[in-house]
Amino acid sequence: MSEHIHAREMAANQVIFREGEAGDDAYILESGRIEISMGEGDAQRVIAVLEPGEIFGEMALIANAPRSATATTIEPCTLLVLRRNRLMKPIETADPIMRLTIQMMVERLNDASRWKAGQPLISQGSEAQRRAFAEVRELALRRVRTERELRRAIEKDELALHYQPIVGIADGSLAGYEALMRWNHPEQGFVPPARFIPLAEESGMVVQMGRWALERGLQEHAAIAAVYRTVHPGQPPPFISINVSAAQLHDLSEIDRFAGIIEAAGVEPDQIKLEITESLMADDPEHAAEALGRLKDLGVTLAIDDFGTGYSSLSYLHRFPLDTLKIDRSFVSRMDHDMASRLLVRAIVDLAADLGLQTVAEGVETEAEYAELAELGCDFGQGYLMARPCSASDLRGMLAQSGPDWRGWNAAQAAPA
Repeated sequence: MSEHIHAREMAANQVIFREGEAGDDAYILESGRIEISMGEGDAQRVIAVLEPGEIFGEMALIANAPRSATATTIEPCTLLVLRRNRLMKPIETADPIMRLTIQMMVERLNDASRWKAGQPLISQGSEAQRRAFAEVRELALRRVRTERELRRAIEKDELALHYQPIVGIADGSLAGYEALMRWNHPEQGFVPPARFIPLAEESGMVVQMGRWALERGLQEHAAIAAVYRTVHPGQPPPFISINVSAAQLHDLSEIDRFAGIIEAAGVEPDQIKLEITESLMADDPEHAAEALGRLKDLGVTLAIDDFGTGYSSLSYLHRFPLDTLKIDRSFVSRMDHDMASRLLVRAIVDLAADLGLQTVAEGVETEAEYAELAELGCDFGQGYLMARPCSASDLRGMLAQSGPDWRGWNAAQAAPA
């Protein structure tokens, strides 16, 4: 940040900037006093006298507009100068609602300054504002439409779960499968999760959707496990891995609902693995510890999803009752050409082993990646090399056809993701 801030010494009665001038800097008054005025000559009016610690000229940081007032030193002053480019990139990349809010704040404050100085108010109506309004309007309409359709999807059973097998790296045996939510839109077909899961998170619908996923997943798991027992008599059935949003655990009473759903499904809790994102631990560690402890009391196992891409503090690995680390696919896909990624995967696998945790590598797509994971000692793998996500009925069919080793399974036989 040092290149964006520097000090400036000024004598008394010096103009720092004039009304109507272009400006890119804002200032923090470190010592001395500053007079802020509007108008010229006999019409000039002092509207404020600033003391040390105050900021002025801040509109230049967020608005490409002339100065709305004149700033003059009353006595010798030391100023800290803030450069506009310190804030421009975050503002330019902000969402349209944020940009519009900032634009309106600037115009409202400018109007207030003009009114205080007895000057007429000026309607801006800039092209930038019109574009921002149009962009926000389109964004709002799109979000409202998608949210309405998503609520309808929950009510009309347009949501579905697809399951992606998770296999043991050492022998290729089926260890479990992850339940992945899909939306079969009546007009658009299958909607990618990236288009509706974030909206569900922001709107709070993810809590209701999460309950549905747990209930439907356990119902379908019971049928899948029955087929598995027929094909592999005497062997324990695979586990089902279900994602749980941090929003679902915000209210600890939701865990009581989990308990009721698990009991009603008749599935043994040790067959259930709940995948939690790292953000839960980062946002509120104390709450996370209590929530995860209560989940663990249900008898389920707990996994951290996409390990290494988020908070990734080593402190929570021994603080929270975790069982599994899921290694993000971005590390797995780069192992064969990026030594740093390979070293990171090795470090995660070794650390997990030392802590008594299991590891699942996500996004395994090539034989080379599989072989490397086996060499590093990773426990499980999940990816297109073994199978794509598929419906519960397709997975039952795959179980009836497959042998004990899933490494040679033809992923093309599975339904597309």
